[in-house]
Amino acid sequence: MSSNGTLVLITAAVILGVVVWFDRRCLADLARTSDYELRYFDRNTWALIIVLSFPVGPMAYLMYAKGPNRYR
Repeated sequence: MSSNGTLVLITAAVILGVVVWFDRRCLADLARTSDYELRYFDRNTWALIIVLSFPVGPMAYLMYAKGPNRYR
């Protein structure tokens, strides 16, 4: 395998690692959140949005699931 192919594999592995890490962090936060704190969708729908639509899904969860006062 050429060094170009190795670089592509390493880059893909790093990107996949970041995707998995970010999804896991959002899913862990979702698991700790009580049902009455969630907005717009239920827990299962938010989980599907997070997993199936990277990077938009996790960012939407962080912005909209708990509302504007989440980080205060």
